[in-house]
Amino acid sequence: MKGRRLGIPRALLYYKLGRLWKEAFRALGFEVVTSPQTSEAILKEGLMRSVSDICLPVKAMLGHVENLKDRVDFLFIPRYVSIEKDAYMCPKFIGLPDVVRASFENLPPVIDPVYNFKEGNAERLFFKSLSKALALPVGALKDAFSMAESSTAKTAEPHPGKGRLSIGVVGRPYLVLDEYLSKGIVRSLGELGVNVLYGEPSPTEVAECMDSLPKWIYWSMGKETVASAYMYFKDSGVDGIINISNATCGPDSFTGEVIKRFNEGRPKPYMSLSMDEHTADAGIQTRLEAFIDMMLLGHGKER
Repeated sequence: MKGRRLGIPRALLYYKLGRLWKEAFRALGFEVVTSPQTSEAILKEGLMRSVSDICLPVKAMLGHVENLKDRVDFLFIPRYVSIEKDAYMCPKFIGLPDVVRASFENLPPVIDPVYNFKEGNAERLFFKSLSKALALPVGALKDAFSMAESSTAKTAEPHPGKGRLSIGVVGRPYLVLDEYLSKGIVRSLGELGVNVLYGEPSPTEVAECMDSLPKWIYWSMGKETVASAYMYFKDSGVDGIINISNATCGPDSFTGEVIKRFNEGRPKPYMSLSMDEHTADAGIQTRLEAFIDMMLLGHGKER
């Protein structure tokens, strides 16, 4: 293995596992290089290397790879197939390393350890693959990741706004928390005086939600989105819910319908915003303002 500069694109699972990855690899002596926040230039580069039918976050991912590829010795793009029993990750995650390799010439080596709960011994096989790619002992890798996991305990996202309304925002973290891809929805709600609630549901909350359905959803991240919405619909302290989804995502089209059905017969305001590269900032802002005005009118108030 030559070089110690390891590149991690700031996209997709970075928003769920990025802190863990960075701390683990730094503990192993690597210089970790991450791409900057998504920008117009990064997304434009990604669009040039994409086909039309993949979702916006994957298109952005390719732009982040372009930003990194000439500055690092290798790229870390793991292949997450399944992370829990009876569930899978999105097909785009499963094939992501292959999509990246097919989209570029002269890439540095792509480190793509497989994590597949369905095969059994998923963690052991993940570290075995990573050990071979990085020429490091399995034990050292396990220790570094274990220590990083302990020190990167999940923290609550900031809740901007201290106004008269609380709105629960649901959606995949790599869309909601990417300021550019989400058109700054969380920030805009805060500026409009809304208390924004966003977070990952607990395993108990996920199980409670899934048990209320005829059949459990078998996409891990889609399941978390639906469970978050379910808990917000039940919470009397939440005045409304906004679902941020990917326009060309098959699982999102399904889970969005499930969320809508949760609200049947309930008085709680709900809005779905579907995002792609053509979504206009002004249009999103207008819809947010109209949604808040509608909610305040229902409370007999004005903005």
